[in-house]
Amino acid sequence: MITLSCSCGSAGTTRRHPMRGLSADQRAALIRDAFSVSGGFLALEVDASWHPGSDEPTEGCVVLADLDSLDASAGLDADGAKTIRDLLEIGHVRGQSLPAAVEVGTVRFRVAPADEFGPAMSYLVTVGTETLLEATVQVPHADLLPELVAVHEELGADALARVDVVAARTGLAAAISRVRQERATAVA
Repeated sequence: MITLSCSCGSAGTTRRHPMRGLSADQRAALIRDAFSVSGGFLALEVDASWHPGSDEPTEGCVVLADLDSLDASAGLDADGAKTIRDLLEIGHVRGQSLPAAVEVGTVRFRVAPADEFGPAMSYLVTVGTETLLEATVQVPHADLLPELVAVHEELGADALARVDVVAARTGLAAAISRVRQERATAVA
């Protein structure tokens, strides 16, 4: 079952398949250009004919079809299905790669597709079940994960929590710079 969602709020499921009848190579091309890919899941932007629910789509609607690796590889031979499953493990949002998760002691840094209809990534820093930072950054952008790890190593977990607060107002990149500057000024 394929989940359909629209930026207007309509949602639904269907047994129709946006990749039905396509070869493994054609599917691979769609995956490389997909809205997002992460951990075996694919969000594929589809046209208005896929609009879920009984509402008619508007000009501003963005319709996404969410497929897992089984849906995306359905109907292919074993080699083609393996190719598609392997591609679905290479995470990206609109072609920008998702950096691999990083663990520093008990602190975990990861990046995933943001839960929104614009191409964006969500940066998340956790210690166990506690969230220190969660910020959304529009794609494309420079990879900020190394900067977050550096802030943690240089200034500690409290600085990451401060970055989280500032990022809500200024954006993540500016927040990292501002917190580093604040700490440098406080030390001087």
